[in-house]
Amino acid sequence: MADFIDVPGRLGSYRYWQLANVSATTIQAVAGNYMFMRLTNAGWVPIYVGIANDLSERLPSHDMWPVAQRNGATAIFAHTQSSDLARISEERDLIAYWNPSCNTQHRTGQSILGGYKG
Repeated sequence: MADFIDVPGRLGSYRYWQLANVSATTIQAVAGNYMFMRLTNAGWVPIYVGIANDLSERLPSHDMWPVAQRNGATAIFAHTQSSDLARISEERDLIAYWNPSCNTQHRTGQSILGGYKG
């Protein structure tokens, strides 16, 4: 199994790395994007998409992780991104494309998979 996946959005594709150990000591203290994902027959599907100014502070105790787990999430993927504008743009792009069940902002009402309908 690969340690990374290329996640499509409306504006392009983004490479995310799977985090095997989510703790403040194993995650870089840098800004980035992240996703809580579930594995389906079709591949990894985002349950929650987010951004952080410091991944090592945000991810280990994220308030949405238990909610995402109840919705089927089993893994966390992330990548670094120093540009605030790029992080925000990517987050909105992925939410608009996938319409993750646990995101409440920037939703479109329907995912590319035909799932959530509002």
